[in-house]
Amino acid sequence: MDSLTMMFWNCRGAGNNAFKHNMRELIKSHKPTILILMETKIPYSSMGNFFNNMEFTTVTIVDPIGTSGGIWLLWDTTQVTIRASHATNQVIQANIHKENYEGWILCVVYTSPNVSQREEL
Repeated sequence: MDSLTMMFWNCRGAGNNAFKHNMRELIKSHKPTILILMETKIPYSSMGNFFNNMEFTTVTIVDPIGTSGGIWLLWDTTQVTIRASHATNQVIQANIHKENYEGWILCVVYTSPNVSQREEL
């Protein structure tokens, strides 16, 4: 049975050369099926080609507000099927399906540093 490998990274900013270099190395070393990046601080549109070139062609995103926050859920469609059922500026909830595995729900939460916004969760 194929494994399902997930990588979570609170990257605190994506898009600079150091991030790209480190991300390439992490993907090469760990070969994740699902990749979750939090606190990206930039819109996904500025990085989409970078991830497409590494075979993460499907994504559910919550872009940051200004330069705060951001959650990206990326996956390899040849390995797993993901359907996001809920997404807000602080959470992505998705149904995960992989052949020969029982389906399950993934909730990715990145709470706002603003206390009043956290209460919305």
